[in-house]
Amino acid sequence: MEEKISPYQLGMMIISYMAGSALVVNPAIAARHDAWLAFLLGWGGGMILLFIIIKIVMLHPTKSFVGILIDCFGNFFGKLIAIIYGWYFVHLAAEVIRTYSNYTTTVTYPETPLLFFSISYTLVVIYALKIGIETIGRISEIFVPFIVIVLIFTFTASLTSININNFQPILSQGLDPILKGGVATMILPFGEFFIFLMVLPNLNHQQSYKKTFLLAYLIAGCILFTVVCRNILVLGADMMARDIFPSHIVFRLIPVIDVAPLLDMNLIMAGVVKTCICIYAASKLIAEVFGLSDYKIFILPLGAFTVSLSMMVHGSVLEQATVAIEMWPIYSIPFQIIIPIILLMISVIKKNLPANFKKQ
Repeated sequence: MEEKISPYQLGMMIISYMAGSALVVNPAIAARHDAWLAFLLGWGGGMILLFIIIKIVMLHPTKSFVGILIDCFGNFFGKLIAIIYGWYFVHLAAEVIRTYSNYTTTVTYPETPLLFFSISYTLVVIYALKIGIETIGRISEIFVPFIVIVLIFTFTASLTSININNFQPILSQGLDPILKGGVATMILPFGEFFIFLMVLPNLNHQQSYKKTFLLAYLIAGCILFTVVCRNILVLGADMMARDIFPSHIVFRLIPVIDVAPLLDMNLIMAGVVKTCICIYAASKLIAEVFGLSDYKIFILPLGAFTVSLSMMVHGSVLEQATVAIEMWPIYSIPFQIIIPIILLMISVIKKNLPANFKKQ
C-alpha cells in the first residue's frame, strides 16, 4: 500500500528536520555576538535555495527526485548522480547520529560508551521506518508543538539572566565572520531542504506543497533564530563560542528547577526524526535507481552501515564541531547548490525547446 502523509504532517516533518542538528550545533556562532546577523543571512540565502527547489518541482510535477535527475542528465548519469546523493544522505544520517551520541555522552552519561547510544538511536529509527513514513509525520506532529512550548518556557525563565548588551558591539569583527557564518548556516540546516524531494511524492495533496514548504521553512527559521538570540542574550559571545553545546548551558542556568531533561527530550526527538528522513531518502532512492518497489529492505543494512560510519567520521566532539563549521559547508555545496542550479537550468532549457526538437 502506498504511504501518504498530509500537508500538515509534511510541514511538521520539515520543521523537525530543520531543528534536528541546528539545536545542537549552530554554525552561526562563528560570528560570535553577530551570530544573529549571520543566521539572518543564512536564512535568507536558504530561501533562495528553497525557491530553486520549488521551481524544479514545478517543472517536473509528476517526477520523483530520481526521475528528475534521469530526465535532466540521462539514464546513466542521472542514476549515477542519484547514487552519489544516496551516499550523501547516509553520510548526513551518520553525522546526525554522531552529533546526538556525542551530546548524550558529553552532558548526560559521560561514562557510557558512544557506540551504545549510536546503536540505540538507530534501532529506534529502523523501527519507525519499518512501520512507515506516516509514523515520522505523527512523531513530528507531537514534537513541534512541544519544542515551541519548551522554547517559550526557557526564554521566559531566562529573563533574569538576559543582557541586551551582549548584542554589542555590532560588526566589531567586520563582515568576514558574518559571511562565513551565514554561508555555513545556509548549508546547515537550510540547504538540506532538497532532501524533501524524496518525501514529496508521499504528499496526499500535491497542489499544496508550495505553501507547506514556505510556511514550514519560515516557522523553522523563527524557532532557530529565537534559539540563537536567546543563547547570545543569556551567555554572551565569549561563553557561547567556547561551549560546544550552548543551549545546554542556558538550560542549566535556569534557577530553581532542573529543566535540562526537557532539552534532552527535544534533541532526541529531533535527532530521531532527522535520521529517519535521511535513511528513508537513501532507501527510497536506492530502490528507485534499481527499479525495486519495496524500499524497506534497505532500511536495516543502511541503518547498520550508518552506525559504523558514525563511529568513524570523527575522533572527538571538538573535531566534529570544527568540521560542521569549517568543512561540511564546502563538502555540501555540490549537493545543495551546484547540482540543483544545474537541474533548474537544464529543466528551463528543456521546457523552452521547440516540440519537434524534443522528439529528436
